[in-house]
Amino acid sequence: MSERLTLLDISVWGGFASFAISSVVIPVCLPEISNSISVNFSESGSLESFRNTIVLAFLVLSIVIIKFFSKKQFIAQGQYLISLGLFSASFANTYFAFAASIILMGIGGGLSEAFINPLVVDLHPNNSGKFLNLTNAFYPIGVVVSSLLFGEMLTHEISWRIIFRTAAIFSLLIAVLLSLQGSTSDKKPQKLSLKNYAEIIMSGKFWLFAVAIFLGGSIEAAYTFWGRSFVEVYLSDVPRSGTLAVTIFAISMFIGRLLTSFFTSKYSLKKIIFSSSILGIIVGFILPYADFILEFYLLISLSGLATACLWPSILSEASSILNFDKTILMILLACAGVIGFGFTPLLMGIIGDNSQLKYGFILAPIFFSIIIGLLHFENKS
Repeated sequence: MSERLTLLDISVWGGFASFAISSVVIPVCLPEISNSISVNFSESGSLESFRNTIVLAFLVLSIVIIKFFSKKQFIAQGQYLISLGLFSASFANTYFAFAASIILMGIGGGLSEAFINPLVVDLHPNNSGKFLNLTNAFYPIGVVVSSLLFGEMLTHEISWRIIFRTAAIFSLLIAVLLSLQGSTSDKKPQKLSLKNYAEIIMSGKFWLFAVAIFLGGSIEAAYTFWGRSFVEVYLSDVPRSGTLAVTIFAISMFIGRLLTSFFTSKYSLKKIIFSSSILGIIVGFILPYADFILEFYLLISLSGLATACLWPSILSEASSILNFDKTILMILLACAGVIGFGFTPLLMGIIGDNSQLKYGFILAPIFFSIIIGLLHFENKS
């Protein structure tokens, strides 16, 4: 395939931005949602865990259903479901009604997460590290735009329900754009059998990368999901202040992924991941004790730079090192990452209920440290 950008690339970028918006709209609006449906820290954290459980389930299912349609078609259908889930959630008046809507969002998110990165590898097989980081940069773009817009809407006392409907319209537009494009030449997986899965699952190096991306997803979720709540609990009760923290983190993620895309021609991805993790450790141990909001903004921006390269770069490294079907491999690794994305917000919520929310942020530098250990072990193996 050509290394040039196409309309499909741009549409996929929109799909990633839409997936990001559906992920961040809950934490951005979390205090207002919690007041509407009366939930505590643990229940709030469980909303993200529940959504990611559904995403995970459909990531697993996607390995079976990929033979029926193209990756582009699945991404489009995922966007329609995200839109429907966001719209239905805007009418929820109870925790269970809201959770039911999250099922639809989770299904759509699972289909999007499952097929976007494999499609990028199909479209750009000769430079996947560059294009994966470039494509994944549009996840934080979605976070940035939605955080700024939704934060202003909340500051002006616009209902979180209107915000959810606004997000639903964007997802619907992306779904229509993808649907209107012609067929693609993305690659089908090898003939599916239990042997295909067993070979990957039995590989020790697969599990090394699976743990690494689990930790990468965990770190990203920690800052994205609880960033606004940290500001509101410890630093400022103005909605704009909290959403600005999420925005700063996302902007830093975007910049970090663009920089990674640029530096892949000069440095190995392992060196980039290692250097980023060192930064993440240093900043991560300081951030929970920030006393001033400007200090917190600086620290969370550095955390975003440190976190940026993890998900796409780990996927690219695994794809180049492990000799398995790329679609199945990347979906299985995404499953591990999504588990981390759902597990850590819940764990931090439990820590917040039983101690203080800020202590939950100590998990991030611990996870960065483990990633460095995994990289060292992979080099030796």
